[in-house]
Parts: sequence; C-alpha cells; structure tokens
Amino acid sequence: MKNEYLMWEKAIEAIKTSDKKWIKDNQHAFSFFFRRENERPQGKLNAEALAAHYHAGLFKMFLGKPYNGLALPLPEGSKWIENAAALDGNWGWLLAIGVGGAYFADYMHTETAEKYFSPKDALVAGSGKPFGEAIKLNNGKYKVSGKWSYCSGSEQASMYTAVTRKEGEISAFVVPRKLVNIDPDWNAVGLPLTCSHSIILEEAEIPSSCFFNLLEKPRESSYPLATYPFMLFARACFVPVVCGISEAVWNSISGLLEEKKELWQQFQPDRYKYVARKIGEFSEQKSGLTEAFYQKLEKSWENHLDGKDPLEKEVSSIGLQLSEFCYHSVAAIIPKLGMKVLEKGEPLQQKWQNLQTAYQHMSFHEY
Repeated sequence: MKNEYLMWEKAIEAIKTSDKKWIKDNQHAFSFFFRRENERPQGKLNAEALAAHYHAGLFKMFLGKPYNGLALPLPEGSKWIENAAALDGNWGWLLAIGVGGAYFADYMHTETAEKYFSPKDALVAGSGKPFGEAIKLNNGKYKVSGKWSYCSGSEQASMYTAVTRKEGEISAFVVPRKLVNIDPDWNAVGLPLTCSHSIILEEAEIPSSCFFNLLEKPRESSYPLATYPFMLFARACFVPVVCGISEAVWNSISGLLEEKKELWQQFQPDRYKYVARKIGEFSEQKSGLTEAFYQKLEKSWENHLDGKDPLEKEVSSIGLQLSEFCYHSVAAIIPKLGMKVLEKGEPLQQKWQNLQTAYQHMSFHEY
C-alpha cells in the first residue's frame, strides 16, 4: 500500500508542477499502475487511489473555498488535466469529468450545495441529456424515474446530476449515491477505465431544493466559475485531455522509432525519415497551438474576473483548432507505423483508441 500511495504522490506532484520529463519517463509504468488501481474491469478506483485524490483536492480544483475547494485559476487546472491525460487518458478524462460538476454548485440552493460539495469525498458524475419527467407528490417532493447514459466516473461518485422535465420546463437536479443504480454498460473502444456507465433512478423521491436551473442567475461568489460561459468551461476541461493523450501517443511513436531505428534505416530508410520528420513537425506545431490556447484561456479568465469580455469565440476557436490538430495528426501517422500498432494489447493502439473515444465528445464539434 505504501508503494502505491507513493506512486500517486509522485504522479500528482508531476501533473501539478508540469514535470514533463517525469511524465514522459513514467507513462508506461503509470498506465500499468493505473490499471491495477481499479477494482473493476470498466473502472472503479480503489480506496487508496481515491484517498490520494481527496488528499490532494484533485476533484475540487474548480470549487470555491466555501466548499473546501482549491479555487484554481482555470488555466492552471486545465494544465493539470492535460498532464494527467499525458500519463494516462483514463485518468485525464476522469479528472475532466469529475471537476466539471463544480460549475453547478452556485446554481443550487445554498444548503444543498454545501451538503453535497463540502465533504472531502465530494465527486460528481452525471448527464446533460434530458430524460423522463419529475412528477410532483403530495409531500412536496418530486418522483423521478429514468436512465441517463455515459455518466463517466459513476462508480466512485458521491452524487449525480441529471436533467429531466419538471412542470413543463427542463430542469437539472442532484441526487445522492444511495438513490442511484448503475448499469455497467460502458463498452466504447477506448477509455475503458472511466466507468462511463448509465445511471438509473426508479421512482426516486427528490426534494424541490435539489432541482436547479442553469438559465437562472447563480449566487455571487469570490470564485465566479458559475458565470463563466459553460461551453467555454467544458472546452477548458476537455481540450487538454485530447492534447495530453496525443502527446502520449507521439511519445510512444518516438519510442517505436528508436526501437525500429536499425531495421528501418537499413531496409526502409524513407519510412524512418518520414516518421522522424513527422515527430518533429508534431512537436513544433503542437507547442505553438498549445501556447496560444493557454494564453487565450488565461486572458479569458482574467477578463472574466474583471467583469470583461471572456473572449468566448477566440478561446473556442483556438481550442478546437488545437484538438483537431492533435486528433488528425495521430490519425494520419498510425497507418505509417506497421502492423504491430494494430495489436489489441499494444500500448500505442490503446492510446489511439483513448484519443478516438475522447474526441467523440460533443464539445469538440460544431455543425
């Protein structure tokens, strides 16, 4: 147990300090370690792993001080997520999802928010897709039944948010773990350890104080996350995941190139030169786009704190450009690397599948 906790301490310190060397040197070992730290095949972090997260406040990086949160500047937390995703895509995704529920805290009734978000182990999973209807009962509560899909982190969440129809309008609500059943139906090609299952409510009685509406004005706060544009916040969480996973893929490609160096230089010199050139091109282009993304995000967050324009279009544009580049650069190089990278247990293939799954999220696509 001591060795496991030590690995978590080192990994958490690395993502907080952006220790790129440690992250690169330990990617393979950490991914193997992360798989062992899950109790179930589709993901559920064990008690020691969760304790390390709670101690470091990782799931509370975007919560205000009243909820015992870290209240990090948005760009800083985004970098933590990117670094975690570079170590393991599953971890990066779980952090991005787990911290996202912080956005809702100041939309909830004060007592409800304090009850759910203040505990050390507060962790949200949920879905934004409307389903079912809340039926008012004589006792003032509402009866809700339904099934909501793709609730990443469902196995270890302390609370769940979902969306339903209530009195003719769409409304969100929060429920505790004890009212929720989990259908272990997560079966995507990638991110297998994110327990992105469906959650089920069966005639759950929910107090009116647990419903909230994102169209209403949130409470004022010294950490005004709730008034920051929601889609911009979502992209500040998810773009770093794609960015981090793609970095991990290209690090693996560099390792493959070194492994094949003698063989390819002798028998396929053009292939060797091509892959080497693409590694350099990716590094240079990603560095420029990533720097531009974080610069825009930092300016956006500063403007928001000062009550100015958060530069929503500019941040979204560079974020989508960065994520699209990361995804398509990997998609283009994979066919050039030979048959070995297609093997199911091949780490590079697993990272590619993680990238495919992450990039499927709606926040990366505009129509």
